[in-house]
Amino acid sequence: MPLPTTHKLLTFPALQAALSLMVAMAAFAGPAQAQEYPSKPLNIVVPYPPGSASDLLARVFQTKLGAVFKEGVIVENRGGASTNIGTEYVARAAADGYTVLLQAPNIATNPFAFLNLRWKSSDFAPVGQLVRYSNVLVAGPGAETRDFKQLVASPNTAALNYGSPGTGSLSNLGVEMLKLKTGGAMQHITYAGPAPMMNSLLGGHIQYGATNPANFMGHVKDPAKKVTPMVVLGTQRDSTIPDVPSLADFGISGIEAYGWFGLLVPAKTPPAIVARLNAEFMKVLAMPEVRAKLMSEYMEPFGSSPEEFGRFIAAENRKWGDAFRAAGIKPE
Repeated sequence: MPLPTTHKLLTFPALQAALSLMVAMAAFAGPAQAQEYPSKPLNIVVPYPPGSASDLLARVFQTKLGAVFKEGVIVENRGGASTNIGTEYVARAAADGYTVLLQAPNIATNPFAFLNLRWKSSDFAPVGQLVRYSNVLVAGPGAETRDFKQLVASPNTAALNYGSPGTGSLSNLGVEMLKLKTGGAMQHITYAGPAPMMNSLLGGHIQYGATNPANFMGHVKDPAKKVTPMVVLGTQRDSTIPDVPSLADFGISGIEAYGWFGLLVPAKTPPAIVARLNAEFMKVLAMPEVRAKLMSEYMEPFGSSPEEFGRFIAAENRKWGDAFRAAGIKPE
Protein backbone atom coordinates (compact mmCIF):
# COMPACT_ATOMS: atom_id res chain seq x y z
CA MET A 1 0.00 0.00 0.00
CA PRO A 2 1.47 3.39 -0.94
CA LEU A 3 2.45 5.92 1.65
CA PRO A 4 1.06 9.46 1.50
CA THR A 5 3.09 11.57 -0.94
CA THR A 6 4.50 13.71 1.84
CA HIS A 7 5.58 10.72 3.90
CA LYS A 8 7.89 8.38 2.07
CA LEU A 9 9.77 5.34 3.23
CA LEU A 10 13.09 5.50 1.41
CA THR A 11 14.91 2.39 0.33
CA PHE A 12 18.69 2.40 0.73
CA PRO A 13 19.37 3.26 -2.97
CA ALA A 14 16.75 6.01 -2.82
CA LEU A 15 18.40 7.45 0.27
CA GLN A 16 21.75 7.47 -1.54
CA ALA A 17 20.24 9.29 -4.52
CA ALA A 18 18.50 11.83 -2.31
CA LEU A 19 21.70 12.33 -0.35
CA SER A 20 23.72 13.02 -3.51
CA LEU A 21 21.19 15.64 -4.60
CA MET A 22 21.15 17.36 -1.22
CA VAL A 23 24.95 17.42 -0.96
CA ALA A 24 25.10 18.99 -4.40
CA MET A 25 22.57 21.61 -3.39
CA ALA A 26 24.54 22.41 -0.26
CA ALA A 27 27.76 22.70 -2.25
CA PHE A 28 26.33 25.48 -4.40
CA ALA A 29 24.60 27.30 -1.53
CA GLY A 30 27.30 29.95 -1.35
CA PRO A 31 27.02 32.07 1.79
CA ALA A 32 30.22 32.44 3.76
CA GLN A 33 28.40 31.48 6.95
CA ALA A 34 27.46 28.13 5.44
CA GLN A 35 30.95 27.57 4.03
CA GLU A 36 32.40 27.94 7.52
CA TYR A 37 29.83 25.59 9.00
CA PRO A 38 30.32 23.61 11.18
CA SER A 39 32.90 25.16 13.47
CA LYS A 40 31.58 24.20 16.92
CA PRO A 41 29.56 21.39 18.55
CA LEU A 42 26.04 20.55 17.45
CA ASN A 43 23.40 20.59 20.17
CA ILE A 44 20.51 18.13 19.65
CA VAL A 45 17.67 19.11 21.98
CA VAL A 46 15.42 16.20 22.98
CA PRO A 47 12.18 17.44 24.58
CA TYR A 48 11.82 14.12 26.43
CA PRO A 49 13.65 12.61 29.42
CA PRO A 50 16.72 10.34 29.14
CA GLY A 51 15.86 6.79 28.14
CA SER A 52 12.97 7.76 25.89
CA ALA A 53 12.76 6.61 22.27
CA SER A 54 13.71 10.07 21.03
CA ASP A 55 16.69 10.13 23.40
CA LEU A 56 17.87 6.77 22.03
CA LEU A 57 17.45 8.06 18.48
CA ALA A 58 19.44 11.21 19.22
CA ARG A 59 22.29 9.20 20.69
CA VAL A 60 22.47 6.96 17.62
CA PHE A 61 23.07 10.08 15.52
CA GLN A 62 25.35 11.61 18.15
CA THR A 63 27.84 8.80 17.67
CA LYS A 64 27.80 8.86 13.88
CA LEU A 65 27.90 12.65 13.43
CA GLY A 66 30.97 13.10 15.60
CA ALA A 67 33.27 12.94 12.57
CA VAL A 68 31.44 15.86 10.93
CA PHE A 69 31.05 18.11 13.96
CA LYS A 70 34.69 17.94 14.95
CA GLU A 71 34.13 19.40 18.41
CA GLY A 72 31.37 16.94 19.20
CA VAL A 73 27.61 16.46 19.28
CA ILE A 74 25.75 17.15 22.50
CA VAL A 75 22.40 15.58 23.35
CA GLU A 76 20.49 17.85 25.73
CA ASN A 77 17.33 16.52 27.39
CA ARG A 78 14.78 19.24 28.10
CA GLY A 79 11.70 17.17 28.82
CA GLY A 80 8.37 18.19 30.28
CA ALA A 81 5.03 19.81 29.48
CA SER A 82 4.34 17.54 26.48
CA THR A 83 7.60 18.67 24.81
CA ASN A 84 6.77 22.36 25.19
CA ILE A 85 9.79 23.13 27.39
CA GLY A 86 12.35 21.87 24.88
CA THR A 87 10.39 23.21 21.93
CA GLU A 88 10.28 26.73 23.34
CA TYR A 89 13.99 26.57 24.14
CA VAL A 90 14.88 25.85 20.50
CA ALA A 91 12.41 28.46 19.22
CA ARG A 92 14.42 31.07 21.18
CA ALA A 93 17.87 29.70 20.24
CA ALA A 94 20.29 31.34 17.82
CA ALA A 95 19.45 30.55 14.18
CA ASP A 96 22.98 29.42 13.37
CA GLY A 97 22.50 25.69 12.77
CA TYR A 98 24.05 24.56 16.03
CA THR A 99 20.80 23.92 17.93
CA VAL A 100 18.35 21.41 16.46
CA LEU A 101 15.12 20.06 17.91
CA LEU A 102 14.36 16.35 17.63
CA GLN A 103 10.59 16.61 17.67
CA ALA A 104 7.60 14.29 17.45
CA PRO A 105 4.02 15.01 16.23
CA ASN A 106 3.61 17.39 19.19
CA ILE A 107 4.73 20.16 16.85
CA ALA A 108 1.48 19.56 14.95
CA THR A 109 -0.85 18.60 17.81
CA ASN A 110 0.13 20.84 20.73
CA PRO A 111 -1.46 23.96 19.19
CA PHE A 112 -4.80 22.19 19.65
CA ALA A 113 -4.02 20.77 23.11
CA PHE A 114 -2.75 23.88 24.91
CA LEU A 115 -4.25 27.34 25.21
CA ASN A 116 -1.15 29.39 26.00
CA LEU A 117 1.78 28.00 24.04
CA ARG A 118 4.95 30.11 24.17
CA TRP A 119 5.98 29.00 20.68
CA LYS A 120 4.31 28.70 17.27
CA SER A 121 4.98 26.56 14.22
CA SER A 122 6.39 29.53 12.30
CA ASP A 123 9.22 29.74 14.86
CA PHE A 124 10.83 26.73 13.12
CA ALA A 125 12.33 25.64 9.82
CA PRO A 126 12.01 21.93 8.94
CA VAL A 127 15.21 19.95 8.38
CA GLY A 128 13.90 16.44 7.70
CA GLN A 129 11.99 13.46 8.98
CA LEU A 130 14.03 10.56 10.38
CA VAL A 131 11.73 7.72 11.48
CA ARG A 132 8.13 6.61 11.78
CA TYR A 133 6.62 4.39 14.46
CA SER A 134 3.19 2.84 14.90
CA ASN A 135 0.57 3.24 17.56
CA VAL A 136 -1.19 -0.02 18.27
CA LEU A 137 -4.32 -1.08 20.11
CA VAL A 138 -3.36 -3.86 22.55
CA ALA A 139 -5.35 -6.17 24.79
CA GLY A 140 -4.30 -6.77 28.39
CA PRO A 141 -4.97 -9.61 30.85
CA GLY A 142 -8.46 -8.26 31.61
CA ALA A 143 -9.58 -7.91 27.99
CA GLU A 144 -13.07 -9.11 27.04
CA THR A 145 -11.76 -10.31 23.67
CA ARG A 146 -8.39 -10.36 21.92
CA ASP A 147 -9.98 -10.51 18.49
CA PHE A 148 -10.34 -7.11 16.82
CA LYS A 149 -13.36 -8.12 14.72
CA GLN A 150 -15.17 -9.29 17.82
CA LEU A 151 -14.28 -6.09 19.65
CA VAL A 152 -15.66 -3.90 16.86
CA ALA A 153 -18.82 -6.01 16.61
CA SER A 154 -19.45 -6.07 20.35
CA PRO A 155 -22.70 -4.35 21.45
CA ASN A 156 -21.11 -3.80 24.85
CA THR A 157 -18.21 -1.44 24.04
CA ALA A 158 -19.55 1.25 26.39
CA ALA A 159 -18.70 -1.07 29.28
CA LEU A 160 -15.10 -1.39 28.08
CA ASN A 161 -12.19 0.96 28.58
CA TYR A 162 -8.79 1.70 27.12
CA GLY A 163 -5.81 3.67 28.33
CA SER A 164 -3.47 6.01 26.49
CA PRO A 165 -0.28 7.86 27.47
CA GLY A 166 -2.22 11.13 27.57
CA THR A 167 -5.23 13.05 26.32
CA GLY A 168 -4.48 14.35 22.84
CA SER A 169 -1.70 11.82 22.24
CA LEU A 170 -1.78 10.12 18.84
CA SER A 171 -2.69 6.87 20.62
CA ASN A 172 -5.74 8.57 22.14
CA LEU A 173 -6.68 10.32 18.89
CA GLY A 174 -6.27 7.12 16.86
CA VAL A 175 -8.69 5.18 19.06
CA GLU A 176 -11.16 8.08 19.17
CA MET A 177 -11.15 8.24 15.36
CA LEU A 178 -11.65 4.46 15.29
CA LYS A 179 -14.66 4.83 17.60
CA LEU A 180 -16.16 7.42 15.25
CA LYS A 181 -15.62 5.09 12.29
CA THR A 182 -17.05 1.96 13.91
CA GLY A 183 -19.61 3.34 16.34
CA GLY A 184 -17.65 2.08 19.33
CA ALA A 185 -17.96 3.62 22.78
CA MET A 186 -14.95 2.45 24.83
CA GLN A 187 -14.21 4.83 27.69
CA HIS A 188 -10.84 6.59 27.62
CA ILE A 189 -8.61 6.50 30.69
CA THR A 190 -5.69 8.90 30.45
CA TYR A 191 -2.27 8.43 32.03
CA ALA A 192 0.81 10.59 32.46
CA GLY A 193 2.91 8.63 29.98
CA PRO A 194 3.19 5.08 28.63
CA ALA A 195 4.79 3.48 31.70
CA PRO A 196 1.88 4.05 34.12
CA MET A 197 -0.57 3.11 31.38
CA MET A 198 1.20 -0.21 30.78
CA ASN A 199 1.39 -0.89 34.54
CA SER A 200 -2.36 -0.38 34.77
CA LEU A 201 -2.96 -2.62 31.75
CA LEU A 202 -0.75 -5.39 33.16
CA GLY A 203 -2.53 -5.11 36.50
CA GLY A 204 -5.93 -5.60 34.88
CA HIS A 205 -7.16 -2.13 35.87
CA ILE A 206 -7.87 -1.31 32.21
CA GLN A 207 -8.78 -3.80 29.50
CA TYR A 208 -7.10 -2.27 26.47
CA GLY A 209 -4.31 0.18 25.80
CA ALA A 210 -2.94 2.15 22.90
CA THR A 211 0.74 2.99 22.54
CA ASN A 212 3.77 2.27 20.38
CA PRO A 213 5.57 -1.10 20.12
CA ALA A 214 8.62 -0.04 22.14
CA ASN A 215 6.33 0.23 25.16
CA PHE A 216 4.57 -3.13 24.91
CA MET A 217 6.58 -5.63 22.84
CA GLY A 218 8.70 -6.70 25.80
CA HIS A 219 5.49 -7.81 27.51
CA VAL A 220 4.16 -9.54 24.38
CA LYS A 221 7.24 -11.76 24.41
CA ASP A 222 6.41 -12.88 27.97
CA PRO A 223 3.46 -15.33 27.73
CA ALA A 224 2.61 -14.80 31.39
CA LYS A 225 1.82 -11.12 30.80
CA LYS A 226 -1.04 -11.83 28.34
CA VAL A 227 -0.52 -8.68 26.27
CA THR A 228 -1.75 -9.04 22.68
CA PRO A 229 -1.27 -6.45 19.94
CA MET A 230 -4.58 -6.32 18.08
CA VAL A 231 -4.27 -3.76 15.28
CA VAL A 232 -1.99 -1.00 14.02
CA LEU A 233 -3.91 2.29 14.16
CA GLY A 234 -3.22 3.02 10.51
CA THR A 235 -3.72 1.53 7.07
CA GLN A 236 -0.21 0.09 6.69
CA ARG A 237 1.40 -2.69 8.64
CA ASP A 238 4.51 -1.85 10.62
CA SER A 239 7.60 -3.56 9.18
CA THR A 240 9.06 -3.92 12.69
CA ILE A 241 6.01 -5.99 13.81
CA PRO A 242 4.82 -7.38 10.46
CA ASP A 243 2.45 -9.97 11.91
CA VAL A 244 0.19 -7.35 13.49
CA PRO A 245 -2.65 -6.44 11.08
CA SER A 246 -3.42 -2.88 10.07
CA LEU A 247 -6.85 -1.27 9.97
CA ALA A 248 -6.86 -1.75 6.20
CA ASP A 249 -6.77 -5.52 6.80
CA PHE A 250 -10.23 -5.08 8.33
CA GLY A 251 -11.51 -2.75 5.61
CA ILE A 252 -11.12 0.42 7.68
CA SER A 253 -9.56 3.49 6.02
CA GLY A 254 -9.04 7.15 6.84
CA ILE A 255 -7.06 6.68 10.08
CA GLU A 256 -3.27 7.17 10.09
CA ALA A 257 -2.18 7.50 13.73
CA TYR A 258 1.53 7.00 13.11
CA GLY A 259 4.09 8.75 15.23
CA TRP A 260 7.38 10.08 13.90
CA PHE A 261 10.54 11.94 14.81
CA GLY A 262 12.12 14.69 12.76
CA LEU A 263 14.44 17.66 13.00
CA LEU A 264 13.65 21.37 13.20
CA VAL A 265 15.81 24.46 13.66
CA PRO A 266 14.99 28.10 14.48
CA ALA A 267 13.12 29.73 11.60
CA LYS A 268 15.83 32.13 10.40
CA THR A 269 18.53 29.47 10.03
CA PRO A 270 20.22 30.01 6.60
CA PRO A 271 18.84 27.61 3.95
CA ALA A 272 22.35 26.42 3.06
CA ILE A 273 22.92 25.32 6.65
CA VAL A 274 19.52 23.59 6.72
CA ALA A 275 20.52 21.72 3.54
CA ARG A 276 23.86 20.72 5.08
CA LEU A 277 22.19 19.43 8.24
CA ASN A 278 19.70 17.45 6.18
CA ALA A 279 22.47 15.93 4.07
CA GLU A 280 24.52 14.84 7.09
CA PHE A 281 21.56 13.32 8.96
CA MET A 282 20.34 11.51 5.84
CA LYS A 283 23.84 10.15 5.31
CA VAL A 284 23.72 8.59 8.77
CA LEU A 285 20.16 7.34 8.23
CA ALA A 286 21.36 5.45 5.14
CA MET A 287 23.96 3.46 7.10
CA PRO A 288 22.92 -0.21 7.31
CA GLU A 289 23.95 -0.52 10.96
CA VAL A 290 21.87 2.54 11.87
CA ARG A 291 18.83 1.25 10.01
CA ALA A 292 19.17 -2.13 11.74
CA LYS A 293 19.46 -0.47 15.15
CA LEU A 294 16.38 1.67 14.57
CA MET A 295 14.32 -1.30 13.36
CA SER A 296 15.33 -3.24 16.48
CA GLU A 297 13.86 -0.38 18.52
CA TYR A 298 10.58 -0.49 16.52
CA MET A 299 11.31 2.66 14.51
CA GLU A 300 11.04 2.54 10.72
CA PRO A 301 13.75 4.66 8.99
CA PHE A 302 12.36 7.44 6.85
CA GLY A 303 13.98 10.20 4.89
CA SER A 304 12.78 13.50 3.51
CA SER A 305 13.98 16.84 2.25
CA PRO A 306 13.28 19.99 4.29
CA GLU A 307 10.53 20.92 1.83
CA GLU A 308 8.84 17.52 2.05
CA PHE A 309 9.01 17.58 5.83
CA GLY A 310 7.49 21.06 5.92
CA ARG A 311 4.56 19.93 3.78
CA PHE A 312 4.14 16.82 5.91
CA ILE A 313 3.99 18.81 9.16
CA ALA A 314 1.39 21.16 7.64
CA ALA A 315 -0.72 18.15 6.61
CA GLU A 316 -0.36 16.63 10.09
CA ASN A 317 -1.47 19.91 11.63
CA ARG A 318 -4.64 19.96 9.51
CA LYS A 319 -5.37 16.28 10.09
CA TRP A 320 -4.98 16.32 13.86
CA GLY A 321 -6.80 19.63 14.20
CA ASP A 322 -9.79 17.96 12.56
CA ALA A 323 -9.37 14.94 14.85
CA PHE A 324 -9.33 17.08 18.01
CA ARG A 325 -12.51 18.80 16.93
CA ALA A 326 -14.24 15.55 15.91
CA ALA A 327 -13.33 13.92 19.24
CA GLY A 328 -14.47 16.98 21.19
CA ILE A 329 -11.08 17.40 22.90
CA LYS A 330 -10.66 20.96 24.19
CA PRO A 331 -7.32 22.71 24.74
CA GLU A 332 -6.22 23.16 28.33
